[in-house]
Amino acid sequence: MSKIPAWFEAQKTETDFWKGIIQEDHATLRVLADNSEKAPAIRKILPRIPETALEVGVGPLGLGIIGFLPEIPHRFGVDPQPPVGLGPSGVSTLRDFVRTKRLPVSYATACGEEIPIRSDSMDLVICCNVIDHASDPGAILREVHRVLKPNGLFFFDVHTFSIFGLLKWHSYTKHARKDEILVIAHPYRMYEADVARKMRATGFRVQKLDGHTRASNLLGHARTSTFLGTKCLP
Repeated sequence: MSKIPAWFEAQKTETDFWKGIIQEDHATLRVLADNSEKAPAIRKILPRIPETALEVGVGPLGLGIIGFLPEIPHRFGVDPQPPVGLGPSGVSTLRDFVRTKRLPVSYATACGEEIPIRSDSMDLVICCNVIDHASDPGAILREVHRVLKPNGLFFFDVHTFSIFGLLKWHSYTKHARKDEILVIAHPYRMYEADVARKMRATGFRVQKLDGHTRASNLLGHARTSTFLGTKCLP
């Protein structure tokens, strides 16, 4: 599948970003904390423990959010970045922790637009802070829908902007700050209602869990919009 030029630039920035993360314990801890804090929210919405789960954009540390859901028997992660090396065992307690947590997660270096997993095989898919970094967000939604079992669950979040925020982004920020990771790593910026519409058009029943108010949709700071999608029966 062909990729937009901005995606290749974003991936170069992501490579440098993760190389920096793994060199600094405090940065690694921040990533682990952000991921671990989402695991209880996922547990809360699950009607039962799934047998199979996939995280799209798991990150090259190799454990993402799904690494903090050890009760799920079969866990998988995909990411365009190859897994980062952690060095030999015993180098640091933190790296040994990451190594242990990611070991049960089967990792594939692949894009979310082309997930190397068979159709109708996953009970749960997680995709957080990913599609605005991607080449084709719609293709990722379609692939998630494909790999989920009927009535499978999709826990999904993305940063979304208000109408004013999008106008500011397109008229000023992406030009004035074009050399910064803020711009380079984000080929897309999203509007919450558009994201929900695209999910429904893909074949999901959508429940909004968190995000914008009516007022902040018009004029407000960017927020993380969180959705629970259910794959509709054919």
